[in-house]
Amino acid sequence: MKKTFLCTLYLVTLSLFLGCAKKATAEPQTAGSEKPVVYMTQEISPAALVRIYEALGRPAEGRVAVKISTGEAGGHNYLKPELIRQLVNGVNGTIVECNTAYPGKRNSFEAHWQTIKEHGFLDIASVDLMDEEGSMRIPVQDSTWIHYDLVGSHLANYDFMINLAHFKGHAMGGFGGVLKNQSIGVASAAGKAYIHSAGVTEDVNECWSHTANQDGFLESMAAAAQAVHNYFGGERILYINVVNNLSVDCDCDSHPAAPEMNDIGILASLDPVALDQACVDLVFNYPSKEGDDAAALIERINSRHGIHILEHAAKIGLGSREYQLVSIDGEDMLARLNGQQLSLIVRNAGLTTEYHQHGVNDLMQLLENEPQRLQGAVVADKMIGKAAAALMAVGGVKQVHTNLISTPAREMLEKAGVQVTAAEEVEMILNRDQTGQCPMDQSLNETDDPAECVAILKNK
Repeated sequence: MKKTFLCTLYLVTLSLFLGCAKKATAEPQTAGSEKPVVYMTQEISPAALVRIYEALGRPAEGRVAVKISTGEAGGHNYLKPELIRQLVNGVNGTIVECNTAYPGKRNSFEAHWQTIKEHGFLDIASVDLMDEEGSMRIPVQDSTWIHYDLVGSHLANYDFMINLAHFKGHAMGGFGGVLKNQSIGVASAAGKAYIHSAGVTEDVNECWSHTANQDGFLESMAAAAQAVHNYFGGERILYINVVNNLSVDCDCDSHPAAPEMNDIGILASLDPVALDQACVDLVFNYPSKEGDDAAALIERINSRHGIHILEHAAKIGLGSREYQLVSIDGEDMLARLNGQQLSLIVRNAGLTTEYHQHGVNDLMQLLENEPQRLQGAVVADKMIGKAAAALMAVGGVKQVHTNLISTPAREMLEKAGVQVTAAEEVEMILNRDQTGQCPMDQSLNETDDPAECVAILKNK
């Protein structure tokens, strides 16, 4: 006897590495949503970047600016051209940037263009240094510290903006995501000085003598980000954070510290506050272990009171710190699994791996030889019985997507805190002759403890 089972809980708490949830369908957000949606994929690839853009349901139209950081010369953590090319070209976008306010290889147009060339961005798309012909003022809604936002004058040439940020630490802001990319990043060099000094000066040389007002700086960034959001009417802009190369230092650093934690994935939203908040939450709730530890990045954020930009951005109405975190991984992984005749797909720390062996052989080998691939992973498996469920539970898998699952397998996974999505549920997985229970599962009928089940499997 069969019964249909479709779980709509893709995600649970952030302490389980992901946030609160609803069904992971790529439906566009609407103004009437109870909470803004933040979409997430654990895959970091050109195709995944396009998929998460499409999940937002807001097509980039007209003259499209794609705001990135071109990265300081000597640094290596900036978003690489090969990662962003497919998205940028797909929307016929122009990569946009502005000069820096600090000494380096991007504070003059000649040096900045050379850095852009060396980093390969001219090989994939048109690039525009928006302040090359000066600055323009746009109004701010919050005038606590700054009374206007001074941005590159070429901003006027664009109808739509994709704010494509690299989420990581920052020496002054604690962290940098879409809010920083849209405030400091879109500001001209003089505008950067104005924000850094919390409205004291536009002089790039003088501003560094006026950086003691840390909360004023963070609040000025929030106000400037809101100004750009409003400039595009709130409806002609979208936000994406690539959460990889998680150094405590920004891409503006020519010698950034090495990341001490693994990559997380790509997140996107129509709400910039919700998006940065979700990324911060993933860092603060990261399942740290030796050699993969979020402590340094957490300390950097806390020591700079970095969370305050989110507090103030929410206070002034730019967005919400509450959100729904929705995974887009399941449908894509299951479709590939079925279409490519694969037995298993594992997605974790930005990497997707595919397997072809029958039964639970791949899972057993992963648990024995590469357990880190399973810890916190999203897994797609064509059919899950009790044996596969036990290996996934012991391995620390967080989400599973399958065509068919047995009731004992689902119960074991859910008891272990694994989120399950299955097209169909049955009482038991049958053997190959369809004459009785799968012998592997049958050997586990006397116990419901995943560790005991794995021990039995290892002895077979």
